[in-house]
Amino acid sequence: MGKLDNKVCIVTGASGGLGKQTAIRFAEEGAIVCICARNEEKLKITADICREKGADVLAMKADVSKPEEMKAFVDAVGEKYGRVDALCNNASTISPPHPFIEHTIEDLEEGLHSGLYGTWTMMQLCFPLMKENGGAILNYGSDGGVSGLAGFAAYAAEKEAIRGLSRVVAREWGQFNIRVNCLCPKVATDRFLEGIDYSPAEIRDYLKASMTSPVMGRMGMAYEDATPVIAFLVSDESGWITGQTIHVEGGDWISA
Repeated sequence: MGKLDNKVCIVTGASGGLGKQTAIRFAEEGAIVCICARNEEKLKITADICREKGADVLAMKADVSKPEEMKAFVDAVGEKYGRVDALCNNASTISPPHPFIEHTIEDLEEGLHSGLYGTWTMMQLCFPLMKENGGAILNYGSDGGVSGLAGFAAYAAEKEAIRGLSRVVAREWGQFNIRVNCLCPKVATDRFLEGIDYSPAEIRDYLKASMTSPVMGRMGMAYEDATPVIAFLVSDESGWITGQTIHVEGGDWISA
């Protein structure tokens, strides 16, 4: 038996990166996997992998920055399965680092629409499908927001807004047995590793160092290090955990 047997689990941004690896882990844990992304071709690859692992899969092209597309996606999930047990608001965009003084309102709006607004919209859309039986929501913050990573003003602002929203919704929806937590991951994804492969040697070393934990002395990997935690946080095993920020980054942020 898996941690997520027969649970209807939504993962946004599942065409690559951590979203793709999360969908695969959910399939292995017995979930009914509902995924969306902007890139339909890559999303199909994720869906095929999940089906090969025996999962029932609903995959649909949808952009989290477009509420009408997300409504169509959630409506499709509700029509087919009648409920949502877990929602992972993974999808987000991130711009290359540059000083705050050079940031534009457009930089901020891009992050807000894909990250904060998408998270907001998806929680509201999924609530009617969760309130009867309860469930788990996992939103995504970043150590870049918690620690104030230089060069990422718009990204940090968006991610900290998501953390604040998560705390509010955790308090309001606890009465419905809906848990809301926030994950701050720092792990190498397929996209990140591909970027290293195509980068000049001097940039390659910088990228590897940026993703390496000074405490653990290695890079964290999306599937191996992050997805087991994600599966736990949306499973019944974490039924007494809500309103928390969970750091999965090898000790970059130590607050014990």
